Amino acid sequence: MCAQASFLVEELTRLSAENKKLTEMLTVLCENYNALQNQFADLMSKNSEKELATSRKRKAEMGINNGTTESSSSDEIDSTEKPKGSIKTKISRVFLRTNPSDTSLVVKDGYQWRKYGQKVTRDNPSPRAYFKCSLAPSCPVKKKVQRSADDPSILVATYEGEHNHMQPELPLGSSHHCSSLAVPIPTATSMRVSGPATATLDLIQAGLLDNAKETVKETEAPAIQEILVQQMASPLTKDPNFTAALSAAISGRFNQTRIEKW
Repeated sequence: MCAQASFLVEELTRLSAENKKLTEMLTVLCENYNALQNQFADLMSKNSEKELATSRKRKAEMGINNGTTESSSSDEIDSTEKPKGSIKTKISRVFLRTNPSDTSLVVKDGYQWRKYGQKVTRDNPSPRAYFKCSLAPSCPVKKKVQRSADDPSILVATYEGEHNHMQPELPLGSSHHCSSLAVPIPTATSMRVSGPATATLDLIQAGLLDNAKETVKETEAPAIQEILVQQMASPLTKDPNFTAALSAAISGRFNQTRIEKW
C-alpha cells in the first residue's frame, strides 16, 4: 500500500513538472506570436505610407506635366467631360448606313475634320473615333463616330457644339472628310434602322428628309444635290423588292398605254 502511494506521488510530481514546462513553452509561443503580429502591423503601415507618398508624387508630376506640355490624344478624349456649372453643349446625332465591307469610321457631313484619338468602349466591339473641326480651336465642334452595336453596317456620329463658320467649298470627289451626305438629328429623335428600304427610305425619316431638302435649297450647290440624290437612290436600287415594284409599275403603265392606243 505504501509502495503504491509512493508511486502515485512520484507520478503526480512528474506530471506537475511536465505541465509547468508546457506552460512555459506556451507562454514563449504567445510572446513570439505577439511580437510577429506587431512587426507585421508595422510593415503594413510602412508600405501603406510608402504607396501613398508614391501616389502623391505621381499626381504632382502629372499636374506639372499637364501645366507645361500639350495634352495627349487620350487627354483630349477625356476632356470631353464638361465640369459642373458649364454651359450645356448642343448634342446632335446622325445615323448613316454603309457597306458592311467598309470598316472606316468616316461620316461625310460637309465639314473638314481632324482625327485626334480612338478607343474601344465596353459596350461595343467597334472602336470609337474622335474628331475635332479642322478650324479648331476657333471652332469648338467635336464629333464621335462609332458603328452601331446592333447593326455594324450603321455608323452613328455624335456631334457636340455648333460650327461658327460656313461649310468649306470643295470640289466634287474630294477625299477629305466632307460632303453633305449626313444631316444631324436631335438626340431625342428615335430612328428605325432595320428592315428593307422602301420608296421613302427607312433610314431617312420625314423630318430628316425635309432637313435635307432645306439644306439643298439653301446651298443651291449642284454638286451637293447630286450627292444627296445618289445617297438616297443607292439603297433603293439595291433593294430587290423596290426593283420588282418599279418594274411592275413600268410594265403596267406600258400595257395601259398600249390599250389606250388600241
